[in-house]
Amino acid sequence: MIIDKEKATRRAAGLDLFRIVAAVMVLLFHCHIHHENSFGSLTGFVSMGAVFMTAFFMLSGYVLFLTYKDKSLMQAPALKNFYLKRVFGIFPLYLVVAMLFVVTLGQESVSQNLVLLPIELFGLQSVFSTLFPVSHNGGTWFISCLLFAYLAFPLMQEIVKQMSTRTKWMALAVCTAILFWSPLVVHTFKTDSIYSNPFFRGLEFFIGVLLCSLPIKAGVAKVLATWKALIAEAVLLIAGISIAVRLNVFVGNYMLYDWIVVPLFACMILTLAGIKSPRLQGSAVLRYASAASYAFFLAQTFNTEIENWLFAVCGIQNNVLQIAVSVTLCSLIAVALHELVEKPSAKMLKKKL
Repeated sequence: MIIDKEKATRRAAGLDLFRIVAAVMVLLFHCHIHHENSFGSLTGFVSMGAVFMTAFFMLSGYVLFLTYKDKSLMQAPALKNFYLKRVFGIFPLYLVVAMLFVVTLGQESVSQNLVLLPIELFGLQSVFSTLFPVSHNGGTWFISCLLFAYLAFPLMQEIVKQMSTRTKWMALAVCTAILFWSPLVVHTFKTDSIYSNPFFRGLEFFIGVLLCSLPIKAGVAKVLATWKALIAEAVLLIAGISIAVRLNVFVGNYMLYDWIVVPLFACMILTLAGIKSPRLQGSAVLRYASAASYAFFLAQTFNTEIENWLFAVCGIQNNVLQIAVSVTLCSLIAVALHELVEKPSAKMLKKKL
């Protein structure tokens, strides 16, 4: 997620923690599918770690509405600044990663890359479902989906602000119903996967927007905003996914698991948004890790190939050591990308604004 420094104090530190957990879970998921790493009794849960991309999109919508809920983006200057922040926050790192991948790991010919170039430059790859395994798109597809969501956000925001509470609940129910039912259509008729589809990811983003806009009763908010509630939500999430995997219920159909994860991720977001923890709020490590989470996601584009080389050269076969190397390597790449690309881009944006 792109961190918006504006009104940063409004964003609970707990949401930074949630963002970091989502990024790490996706990495552990990649460890499992690419290297068959075991996580003991949690292996079934980790094997479906791709569901944390749903958490990522829901959180993106929630945080963006939280940041801009008191602002109108319908005026030209505000709208211009909003889009400039998104462009400077997303594109520099995305383009660097895309270029590095094409040069170092890309299997496509020069002519193929030239055909792809306009699509990649404008972030349109998610519109083409069959481009997911092409070039770097297996690692950068989410940026394309996020760009569509950000493009629509000013209109989303204005519409949601004018909705009654009842209408918001109805919209939330409709979006959730579509997400719950659509994977069944995919399974029944063997259609293309909707995992990287910008429409369905946009619905998850919109659910986050609606969730942030809803008035939560004080009593409910008080119950949710506790560590006990978070532990209960995490246990239900792990148990629900693990049991479904053990029963072989649509394993690999990650979007179908929205039945489990959407309500639980919604509760987790509300819980972590409400928890007041001076220790979390004052943690420089947490703030840095959250700021570098976008780079951490993109670092995974390179992680697998480098790991394959390292494991072969160094003869690393130990399961725990392989996982430790994966996490360390991805963290180092993320820090390099954050320091060398994201921070200079942020300085350029500050001058521009």
